Amino acid sequence: MLDPRISTRLKELVLNLDRAGVEKATKEALEAGDSPQDIISEGLSRGMEEVGERFERREFFLPELMLSAKVMKAALDILRPHITEKNQKSAGRIVLGTIQGDVHYIGKNILAAVLEGEGFTVFDLGEDVPPEDFVSKAEEVQPQVIGISALISTAVSKMAEAIIMLREHGLTAKIIVGGAAVTQTSVETIGADAYGKDAWAGLKEIRKLINGGRI
Repeated sequence: MLDPRISTRLKELVLNLDRAGVEKATKEALEAGDSPQDIISEGLSRGMEEVGERFERREFFLPELMLSAKVMKAALDILRPHITEKNQKSAGRIVLGTIQGDVHYIGKNILAAVLEGEGFTVFDLGEDVPPEDFVSKAEEVQPQVIGISALISTAVSKMAEAIIMLREHGLTAKIIVGGAAVTQTSVETIGADAYGKDAWAGLKEIRKLINGGRI
């Protein structure tokens, strides 16, 4: 368990979008003997949760979201070498990607950072990902959840194609979709299991998919 002062400091540094400060505080917490999981769950993730709440209240906007993801990634890059099977069990394996025909990545990258911060193992396929690449990666790593995003409406047909292909190959992973091109209604239309309107909603839905409906 983190010292409350360290927890508060990490949270505030994330909220201030202070990358150098977060890197320094993360290193100091490690040197003090704090576990990577505690640093993430009791410090960094609390900051990211508040970032999401400020975005919903329109106190933060897209530039702040993008920067917060970079700040989180910088901290995770420091922690990753210290996260092993011995000191942290993965919360689950997640495959993410923006579907073929779409090169937008901001929302996907924020979700990837949030998921890693919560202890998930994330396989990010990037952008403009063909349906068959989702299939091959899913067959390789056997994820619990596959996340497919699309910002432009013309890419939704490829998203549906990917879902059909995943099912035809007998893959049982739950599928969550997100991005401006889809809505909750799209879940049934294209055969997905869940919809996340943003990274924080996506995190909650992924937890429910893995935990049988419980967050």
